[in-house]
Amino acid sequence: MKKTAYTSILVLALSVTFVPLFLVNVHATSGCITTCQLKADTNVLAADGTVFVELDNSTGSVYSLPHTFSFANNTRHTLTMLNVTFYSSGGARYVWNQWIHSSLQWTPTLMMQTPIMLFNYTGPSDGGAYYAQFNKQFQYTLTFNDAAGQPLTPAPATVVLSSSGSTITTSAYSGQWLSATSWTVTSVTWEGYPEALLAPLVFDLTSASKSVAVAVKAYSASVKVVDKLNNPIQGASVTVTFANTTSTMFTTDSQGTVRLGDIPVGPYSVHVLYQGADQGTWSEDASVASASTIPLNVGGTSSAPVVSAIVLLTIFGVALFLILLAIKVRRPPPPPKI
Repeated sequence: MKKTAYTSILVLALSVTFVPLFLVNVHATSGCITTCQLKADTNVLAADGTVFVELDNSTGSVYSLPHTFSFANNTRHTLTMLNVTFYSSGGARYVWNQWIHSSLQWTPTLMMQTPIMLFNYTGPSDGGAYYAQFNKQFQYTLTFNDAAGQPLTPAPATVVLSSSGSTITTSAYSGQWLSATSWTVTSVTWEGYPEALLAPLVFDLTSASKSVAVAVKAYSASVKVVDKLNNPIQGASVTVTFANTTSTMFTTDSQGTVRLGDIPVGPYSVHVLYQGADQGTWSEDASVASASTIPLNVGGTSSAPVVSAIVLLTIFGVALFLILLAIKVRRPPPPPKI
């Protein structure tokens, strides 16, 4: 019987113009004489949804999977997937991928052509069922914090996510879909700096959607410019160069301060101009100290402090008022009239 079956395969292969070799399972051992069986199954869990296929392009022949088809010997058929994308009650999304049988990978078309039915395709000896394979996905949302755990603004330019055998680069962080597996945030580009991720972060999408907070090497920074006596200097021009080599110019406020917000990585340099004079450049690191003080070699000394003109005028005015008041009080009364 086995010899007769293999002889039939040879005759049929010679009698047709072309039979794709990957459609014939040469390892099949369970022959069939009149009726052959083919089992079609799916990786979609029954609790998540029902997968339907159409037999031989007939709208009247629709079956749910799993299903075992009975075909006449020496015939060939088509199974067409009717589901493309659907959602489960548990929040998963299933997206059509491909038909697969044993080690034979089918192209991701909705229609699958069966081999010529000379054998049963149901059990382990013939590679098992033909599977309608879907990609199960869950949604993810990424939020971003600086190194101190505060919300980060602006959001990173790109994030790299990796899983087993897959890597994606994305700039969309909310309501996105990924395969239901374990993912790792492996890289973040923020403010032009491509190594801004504080540490790789693993998140699991195997069973549910997730919101994930990602820590970025971003540090809150401010600079205060003072004179010799630690008095704040207003109006100084401060140029800050960040780790990503970009520079921004600021002007100190009435407290002698410029607020830089979050900056990448931590190290930065400060160049100060005051009253047209170059005061020098300082190297700072926001990952060590968020607030930096820049002392300039200007202003008064410890023996002769700098006093503003407003303060001097105020003191002089008060003194003059007190003198006039004293003269008025001491003036003798006029002599009586006779």
